[in-house]
Amino acid sequence: MAAKDRLGRHGERLAANFLEAGGMRILARNWRCPQGEIDILARDGDALVVVEVKTRSGRSHGTAFEAVTREKLLRLRSLASKWLASQPESFGTIRVDVVALERFAGDFAVRHERGVI
Repeated sequence: MAAKDRLGRHGERLAANFLEAGGMRILARNWRCPQGEIDILARDGDALVVVEVKTRSGRSHGTAFEAVTREKLLRLRSLASKWLASQPESFGTIRVDVVALERFAGDFAVRHERGVI
């Protein structure tokens, strides 16, 4: 596995742990369909939270948060409806969050933005 893939998987584990520590319940990780992938699906109260995780080891290509485009966020909304169609649970709202992780001197800084669209 390439270093970039290992970094991404590690970031997703850290993000899931961070969200659970904040009271969310993880419903699925790395859910895929032909149209794309959702990194994390979680429940926060009555809300379905679709989470995009971005992990960076530096800022040479911008911050981790800046790497999440509006097009990606809109695609996540569409993917969420596909996931919901196969679920027995119901939710009052759907929210798209971003968890951006950046590694500095071995430690990760976490930025969690709720309801980005």
